[in-house]
Amino acid sequence: MTDDDTSSRPDGPSFRGRSLEGADFSGQDLRGADFTGADLRSAKFREAQFGVEPRVGLAMLALGLLASVGAGVAIGLVIDQTRDRLTAEQWDELAEGGSIGLILIVLVGLIFWRGFDVAVKVVAALYVAVLAVNIVANLLWDEVEWLVVLRATALIVFLVLAITVGMLGRVIGGVFGAWSIALVAMLGGLASGQANGGIGGIVVAVSLVIISKRALRGDPRDRTLRRLAHWLVGRWGTRFVDADLSGADFTGTDASRCGVRGANLDGVTWDPDQPLPLDMPEPAA
Repeated sequence: MTDDDTSSRPDGPSFRGRSLEGADFSGQDLRGADFTGADLRSAKFREAQFGVEPRVGLAMLALGLLASVGAGVAIGLVIDQTRDRLTAEQWDELAEGGSIGLILIVLVGLIFWRGFDVAVKVVAALYVAVLAVNIVANLLWDEVEWLVVLRATALIVFLVLAITVGMLGRVIGGVFGAWSIALVAMLGGLASGQANGGIGGIVVAVSLVIISKRALRGDPRDRTLRRLAHWLVGRWGTRFVDADLSGADFTGTDASRCGVRGANLDGVTWDPDQPLPLDMPEPAA
C-alpha cells in the first residue's frame, strides 16, 4: 500500500470500509490506522507496527509522567506522616497511623496476591470501616483527628492512580518502546522517595511495572485495568473493528496494540511469540 491509497486522519490513516483483500501491509507503520469494517481477507501484516499515533502517544506519555510524579509525591507524604504517627505517644495519633498502615498493607498485599480488582473492593470496605470508627470516636471523645480519613483517602486514590498510570505507560510503549514504561515507573518511585516515602518509592515503581504487565497478559485478577487498556487501544490504537480478517497473517507483529472487536478472525495467523489483541474474544468452551 502507498500513501495515495489512504485518506488522511488526525490520528492516523483511514481505511474504513475499504476492500483490501490480499493487501500487503508487511513492515508498514500502521499506528493509529483505522480499518473499521474493511475487507482484509488474506491480508498480510507481517512485522507491521501497531499502536497509537506518535502525536497521541506523546500526549499520553506527558500525562503519564505528570500523574506518576503526582501520585509518587502524594504517596510519599502520606507514608511519611503515617510513620511519624506510628512513633507518637498519643493514642489518637497511633490509631491514625495504624489505620493508614493497615490500609496500605492490605491494598498492596491484595494487589499482588489477588489482583487489582479484589484489592480495590476490599480496601473500599476497609475504608468505610475506618471512617465509621472515626465517626464514633469523634462523637464519643472529640479527640480523634478527621485527617485520618483524608490521608487514607489520598493513599488509596493515589496508589490506584499510580498503578493505572503504569497501564498507560505500557500502552504507549508501542510508540516509544519499553523505556517509556520504565521511565513512568522510575519517576513515580523517585518522586515518592524524594517526598520521604522511603519504601513507598519502591512500592510505586514495582507496582507500576508488574501490575500493568500482568493485566496486559490477560490475568483475570486485573480485569478492570485490562478494560482500560482495551479502551485506550480501541480509541487511539490500530483499529480492526468489525473488519473481515479471515486468513490474515500477523507473523512478527505485536497484536496487543490493535483492537479487533467484532472482527472476523477465522483462520488468522498470530505470532506465538507475540501478545494477542487486548480484546481478543475468549475461546469457546
